[in-house]
Amino acid sequence: MPTAYTDTSALAGLIKTAYDRYVEFALRAQPLIRSVADKRPAQQAMPGSSVVFSIYNDLAAATSALSSETTDPDAVALSDVSTVSVSLAEYGNASLVTRKLQLFSLSDVDPAVADIIAFNMADSLDKIAMETLRQGTNVIYGGSRTSTATITTSDTITAANIRKAVAKLRSNKAVPREGSLYWCGIHPEVSHDLRAETGVGGWNDMHKYAETGTGQFWPGTIGTFEGAYFVETPRMYRGVDGADGTALATTAVTVAGTSAGYTFGVASSSVIASSAEAGDKISGTGIATGAKITSLVTSGSTTTITVDTANTGAVSATTVVTVTPVTANYRTILAGKQALAEAVAQEPNVIIGPVVDRLMRFRPIGWYGVLGFSLYRQAALYRIETGSSIQS
Repeated sequence: MPTAYTDTSALAGLIKTAYDRYVEFALRAQPLIRSVADKRPAQQAMPGSSVVFSIYNDLAAATSALSSETTDPDAVALSDVSTVSVSLAEYGNASLVTRKLQLFSLSDVDPAVADIIAFNMADSLDKIAMETLRQGTNVIYGGSRTSTATITTSDTITAANIRKAVAKLRSNKAVPREGSLYWCGIHPEVSHDLRAETGVGGWNDMHKYAETGTGQFWPGTIGTFEGAYFVETPRMYRGVDGADGTALATTAVTVAGTSAGYTFGVASSSVIASSAEAGDKISGTGIATGAKITSLVTSGSTTTITVDTANTGAVSATTVVTVTPVTANYRTILAGKQALAEAVAQEPNVIIGPVVDRLMRFRPIGWYGVLGFSLYRQAALYRIETGSSIQS
């Protein structure tokens, strides 16, 4: 005898998709670069668009004995002070949340927006500080390289690079930041190569036989090494500005061209779509010399490639473009005290803006600050530029 079941198909209108109303935030790296800026105005005279720091110059050592006990020695004039200027600028960001979104959203939007704005402030300030910190003039290149543009993936960091940088800082009389240790910021993909180095004097060899070696070696903790304490963070600068790699080739179809550059569409299964990245070089008929990819976005079966240089020729649907990958170049930075200066006219903070529209529907929230950074003591700063064997 047939049996009629009242199942999910019979009452399909009652079966709904459930949602978790708790929305997670994106993965974030802890802001920490700004903390390197430990030099700030101590007796600022007045408000201004820039702040000038001054440094006395010492006298040369007097190593000759006085000529006579009854002769007054010649007076020596002090040399003029050295100065470092920090220019201040306004920084900020804002979001305008509508009342309708607040009423319709499945999750409470206001706390999330406040959190995102606050993190954006810390994230942005860290990147501003990093842009200044990486501009130091004292640099060591990986392997036998002598410039940024020649770094390859095989030019990985070594313990010898760290030893040399620390030795140079001590020779420059740079003051350590923690006890006798200098600060070292290192990218995780560079840290991998340093900790993988084998042989006498390498990271593993030095750590596993130390008194605290077991605790530092097995969990992979960075710890201290060769006169520096290591902070591992993806916030350390990674630029696509090393040596050229092996060229990739494919046929691109022109999608659009603008005065600011061009945009190509290529099949997402192509070698460019799977292997190229922003910063790689691109060449072909009608593409200006030195052009680079600024972004790649895949949607469906097409990857859109945006190029940074204006169209100078006839790019057609049959144009063959060649993409040359560029080695990722990582900056590992070692710093003593007063390597980086910061001046602040208004400490950045989150601001809840006024609701001023006629129907009170627009709720502004943002952050604002006025500050600037500048390298203060070049002698207290060293940069190591290397590739990575596991570059992203």
